[in-house]
Amino acid sequence: MNWQTKLDIFMAECHLMQDAIGVLACGSYITGNPTEHSDLDVHIILNENATYRERGNKIVDGLLIEYFANPPKQILQYFTEDFAERSLMSQVQFATGEIILDKAGKVAELKQKATTMVDEFYENTAHNPQKTSDLAKYFLWDNLDNLTDAYKTNRRDFDFIYFTNLDTLISTYMAAIGRPYNKMAILGNITDENVQKKYLLRNLPDLAISTAIEMAVTATDKQERLSAYANLTTMVLEKFGGFDIDGFRFRSELALGK
Repeated sequence: MNWQTKLDIFMAECHLMQDAIGVLACGSYITGNPTEHSDLDVHIILNENATYRERGNKIVDGLLIEYFANPPKQILQYFTEDFAERSLMSQVQFATGEIILDKAGKVAELKQKATTMVDEFYENTAHNPQKTSDLAKYFLWDNLDNLTDAYKTNRRDFDFIYFTNLDTLISTYMAAIGRPYNKMAILGNITDENVQKKYLLRNLPDLAISTAIEMAVTATDKQERLSAYANLTTMVLEKFGGFDIDGFRFRSELALGK
């Protein structure tokens, strides 16, 4: 039984279909290369009079279906919020999804809106990079210093510190260039066309930093990891104007409770 048949069974039994004007399926089963752990994401678009939203899960013949039920106005609100937060999570699902049911053309409208917003997102980030504060750069420098100390003192939690700090380093860089950051897709963002297709990711603007990220993520022993981390930190700091710990200062207003 294929996923389409299982989805048909789900829709025939779903208590939400009486209020539904459309259905859109998305995820790996649509974009390609699903695994045995892949679920099927299903958006149920409710009519404009709906006063509720709902999400849930249903297993149909071994396939986990995760559904999200919202009226169009709520979905558009998700689009707006994600865009403002420099995220493409909701837009990507609709832009890459397959329309299963569309009684009034609303699903097609949402899909087109999502596609347009994805294009606008990358257009904006290409011409309006974000600034990185001196305080943010200090934290990157400090994280490298702490990791170096953990390596030299042979701390047993070095690997934990490494990946925690690496997450901060990469997320700071991605925020600075205005790109969405998905921990599950960062390596694929650089090396895997299937992952790029699934999440509508585009190549990072700096090939050298992309390569440095890949090396840091895939490094295996502690010495290699420290070296890769130091190299990536240096490249990111230099990319955004450099940083010198000697003389660093940061003044801000008092934060007093009322």
